[in-house]
Order: sequence, then C-alpha cells, then structure tokens
Amino acid sequence: MSIHHIKNMRGGIFGALFLAAAVFGQAGIGSETGPNASGENVQVKMPLTAFDYSGVRLDDGPAKRQFDEVREFYLRIPNDDLLKGFRQRAGLPAPGADLGGWYSADLGNIFGQILSGLSRMYRASGDLACRAKVDTLIAEWGKCIGPDGYPFFSLHPQGVAYIYDKLVGGLADAILYGGSKEAPLHLARITDWAEKHINRVRDYANADGGGAPRVDWSEWYTMGENLYRAFLATGDERYREFAKVWEYDEYWSIYARRGDIFAPRPNGQTTRAYHAYSHVNTLSSAAAAYQVSGERRYLDTIRNAYDYLQAEQCFATGGFGPDEQLAPPAERLRLLGATHNSVETQCTSWAGFKLGRYLMLFTGSARYGDWIERIFYNNIGASLPNAPDGRVFYYADYNPRGGKKVLYDSGWSCCSGSRPMAVAAFHDIIYFKDDAGLYVNLFVPSTVEWNGATIRQRTRFPETDVTELTVSASQPSAFGLSFRSPAWLIAPMTVAVNGRAVPADADERHWVTVRREWRNGDKVVVRLPMGFRAEALDAKAGPSAICFGPVVMALKSPNGNPAGRIDLRRLDQEWAAVPGEPLTFRLRGDVGLVMQPFYAFKENEPYFLYLDPAAK
Repeated sequence: MSIHHIKNMRGGIFGALFLAAAVFGQAGIGSETGPNASGENVQVKMPLTAFDYSGVRLDDGPAKRQFDEVREFYLRIPNDDLLKGFRQRAGLPAPGADLGGWYSADLGNIFGQILSGLSRMYRASGDLACRAKVDTLIAEWGKCIGPDGYPFFSLHPQGVAYIYDKLVGGLADAILYGGSKEAPLHLARITDWAEKHINRVRDYANADGGGAPRVDWSEWYTMGENLYRAFLATGDERYREFAKVWEYDEYWSIYARRGDIFAPRPNGQTTRAYHAYSHVNTLSSAAAAYQVSGERRYLDTIRNAYDYLQAEQCFATGGFGPDEQLAPPAERLRLLGATHNSVETQCTSWAGFKLGRYLMLFTGSARYGDWIERIFYNNIGASLPNAPDGRVFYYADYNPRGGKKVLYDSGWSCCSGSRPMAVAAFHDIIYFKDDAGLYVNLFVPSTVEWNGATIRQRTRFPETDVTELTVSASQPSAFGLSFRSPAWLIAPMTVAVNGRAVPADADERHWVTVRREWRNGDKVVVRLPMGFRAEALDAKAGPSAICFGPVVMALKSPNGNPAGRIDLRRLDQEWAAVPGEPLTFRLRGDVGLVMQPFYAFKENEPYFLYLDPAAK
C-alpha cells in the first residue's frame, strides 16, 4: 500500500507514487456510472458462477496445510489485543497487550481485513471458532464507534480512506459469509461518518477545525469494490451511490480505450509511476461496477487492463510491482536489479486472485485462470508463515544479484491483512460452475459438492503431470466436466474416463470438456504435459526466469548469478532430474548448480530467480 512509503521513503518513489494521485485525484468528482439501457442498475448474468466459499473442501496437500496454518494463526490473536486501541480511544476499559508495529501505530490498520479473512474462512471450512471470533470482535468494536460514527483505532489514523474501505469489506463479509446481525448496523454508522469526512478533494485540514483527525488521501481509488459489495450484501442503495463517488474513471478509461497509462494526457501531464497494488486492486472496483450496472465500459477496462498487465508489468511468477511501482518497461527493467523489494507478495496475490476470478466469471474464459495459477504456486504459495509478532513475508526478491526469503521488519503491515483473505480464496478459485457443468480451474487436492454429485480430485500436481477425479453419485447424472487448458502445455492435454481415452480438444474459451452421464465410481484421469521454458522480462532482451509448467524455478549457485553457464535454448537437454526430489534438477557437468521451485526455498536460503549475465 502507498502509505508504506510514508514510513519508508526510497529516493524518488514517494513522489512518483503520489504524483499519480495528484494527477488523477481531483478529476471526475461525483462521476456517475449511469444506468444500463433499461434505466436501472442490475446485476450481470455471468457465464460462470463461483462456489462463493461453499461446497469446496481442500484435501491434504500444500494448499490445505497453508490454509490451516493461516487460520490457526489469526484465531490465536487475542481479541483484547485487537480491540485495545479502539477501547482506549473510546474511553472504555482496555485490557490486553499492544500488538505493536503498524497495528498500534494505526497505520493502515488491518482490523477490517481480519474480519474479512475469518468470515471467509468460516464459510469455507465451517470452523465455528472463526465465526465466533468475528461476532465477538464486531460486537466489542461496535461499542467503540463514536456517536457520529467515527470508527478508527486512534484519533490519528494514517490511511483514513484505506482503513474505512477495509472496514466496509470486513463488515460486508461478516454479513455475506457469517450472517452477522450487528454488522449492517455498524456499517451504516461508520458510513454516516465517511460520507461527511472522506472525499476526493485533497484536504488535510482537521475535519471539524478542532481535535478531530486529519482526513488523508491514501488509496481512495480501491474503495468502490467494497461499497458495491456492501450494496449487494444489504440491498441498501446508499452504498451503491457512495461507490459511484469513488469510481476511478480517469484511470480506468485509459485501459478502456487501450491507451498508454504513461503517455501524456490532454492537459500535458504525465505519470511516471503508479503504486502497483492499489492500481491493480482498483480494477476490482471496475469489475464490481460492471457486476452491478452491466455497463460494457467497465468490462472493457478490466479485460484490456489484464492484457496490459500480463504483457508489460507481470513477472514470470505472476507478481508485479518492483518497489511497489507500475513503471514503464525501461524503468521496470532497471528496478529489477536496483531493489530487493520485487513484489508485494500477499497484497498483490489478493489483487490478482480477485481480478482473474472476476474475468473468468464475466467472460467464461479459462485463459484468465493461468494468472491465478501462477500466483497460487509462485506468490502466496511460495511465501513464509507469519511470525508471532505479526511480521509477514511482505516482499519477494527477484534481484539478479541474488535473493533470500525474509519476513518484513515490522509487524501487522498491510500484507498481514491481505494474507488471510488471499489464502481463504483458495476455496473459491479451484472450481467454477454453470447450469450444465463443473469447471476445474486448478489442479489441487480437493472435494467439491455439486448438483447432487461429489467429485474428488486427487493429485500431486505440479510435482507430477496427472490429476485424477472420482465421481460419487447416488444416481446417474448428465453434466459436463471441463478442465482449463493451460497456455504452458508442451503437448495437448489428454483425458481418459474409466481407462478409455476421450477427445480432449480445447474450445474457444480454453476449456476441455467431457459431457456424459456420470455414474458412481467413474474416474477421470487428466494428463498435463509440462516442460522447461525461459521467460524474458523484456521481449527484446534482458533477464530471464526458468519455468517448468506453471512453476517458476530458482537456482542454488554458490558462485553468483549462473546466467553465463546456462543455455536457455537447451534446458531439457542440459538439466537432469534428481531422483527422489520432485522438480529438482542438476546441471549436467556442474553438479553444484541445482534448480528447484521457488516455492521450495526456505527462509534465508540464497537463490537466483532471474538470470542476467550482467549481474555481479
């Protein structure tokens, strides 16, 4: 989040990030999305439907282990510790300890994100402890809300718009996934305050001229999504109308018309860099606007933005934002070697999961699942567990001079808030559905209940190239079973039902579909041929990462960046698999050079992810 740079200025980054806000922030105040052709705002009919955290279970494997670890971590945080600052500010008894870090400093306070993560985890897992914690936190926090609706941890919050946005999201999730009765009441109260005190005009004056907190200006452009979701959760039109105020059309419209976000605008101004996470996360606000209104310009925005991000901003891992910037190609290339803060792991994973999911729902196309998959294995799936003091794996390091996985040096940062939401999302990105079939997006050990049938997916993918699905049904049922055909395949996918091969041609939406009457015990075996490839950061030249299927590899090299010793055109011939160690390879003729998935590296273990002959 951009407020991170308030505490950690690095050269000209602070100015570059806030230049984007200065250029865009005062334009388009009160801009309207407008009604659809019939004159009313309506939800869009989508080709695919999500399971929305219900009906999908993670089975034993890395994803389940990570989910369980994260759920247990956030359940262990004492409620009194989370509530202490709110109670102190409200003049109430405040037992508990100071959590420290960003939380006690009220810097982008993550209370709302914890409500979101635990609400989603309750819906996904059925763990009543998650729901009980959310209900208790909402009830006790509600006692701390000021008479005017003031909701914050302290009298001097840093990131007012940002924190309000996350509180709205947390309360909406408590309604949608936890059935909270108190959340709608508190949501209305804090919005009373926000409608009066948070706006898109840059105003650092005290809200009432006295002792009230300053209204700052951080990341307001991410607010629309959660307000639209509040409208969908409650049916109260005030949230839809307030969401319209925060639409970032002056930025979104550049994508809608396939423009260049770094090009001079009609007024002659340009933006040198954008804060990466928030300027991708705001695209989910455009998606929510499309979901509510059905206006095509919002869909054009997110489809074109996706194509741009994949072509110009994403690393091979699916992550983006060196030094938290969306930057022009030459500057992004420079930053790769200039910083060890290559990707804001937890937050950008959350942003990518959401945008990819929206696009799959709105278009029915499996191609957007490729980004979700990259993030799943190489970003959130490659991160370290939280430390007890709230430190999190914030930045991934892709610097060609070498990197290590380390925890951030301050506790309870923004990524500590995004982490439980991103991990909970595992349940909502593996499978999709429509009236006629089930769609398998990720190849992950899991079970899904759908249309009277239970489908169990058993696999060790990506350590093997096979996944097996078994159908359990009390009576025969006809439906389609579709599998995403990934872009990384080195040969066509094959599908066998009960041991017999069936046609496996991908359709125009990149799905391979088997339609038949399914019976109890039917088994489907899908093979997804994988191999090596090199992905250059710049299409013309520059550093490259080695991938194997959806997995980004990293190298153990005791003698510096090994780019000069590796022929990227002969990866299959020059690398030998290490017996008994999945996805681990040694360079023939140089057994000291080992390659394995980035997700396999442990804390403080040195690696090289991008190969660059110029790196020293």
